[in-house]
Amino acid sequence: MALEVELKAPCPGARQKVEALGAKFIGTETQEDTYFRHPCRDFKKTDEALRLRNTGALRMTYKGPKKKSNLKVRREIEFIVPEEAHEFLSLLGFKEAFTIRKIRSTYRLDSLTVCCDIVEGLGEYVEVESVSESDNERIMEVLERLGVRGKETTKSYSELLGL
Repeated sequence: MALEVELKAPCPGARQKVEALGAKFIGTETQEDTYFRHPCRDFKKTDEALRLRNTGALRMTYKGPKKKSNLKVRREIEFIVPEEAHEFLSLLGFKEAFTIRKIRSTYRLDSLTVCCDIVEGLGEYVEVESVSESDNERIMEVLERLGVRGKETTKSYSELLGL
């Protein structure tokens, strides 16, 4: 089971701050994330999400309910899908709920992935993530070194945007 373990925080000048930590730059991409409503259940009530992420290639992601933790911890399943995925979901009764657009610069810092996001409607955020709950202290340490400790949140961008 793949896990997403993360915290995010508003962080003006995120890229410069992350680079000052010695993080290895991986790349920058524009992401357009379209989230869907399930035809038979309310994802807001079940704390789940289904999205298509377009970066030039299309990826479908299912996010399970968040576990109780001081970090955002949830099951995540992601895979590449063909262009017809939108039509496929529509035929199954899924409806587009909203779209979030961002420019993401990704870095590697030891066992962590650090993403510097410029989110349409929110501004600059940093997201520190791992695939292991044992990285809790390390994630907090990175947030401290970035000067955003105390501003972190487990909320998704959609929650922060009130969608």
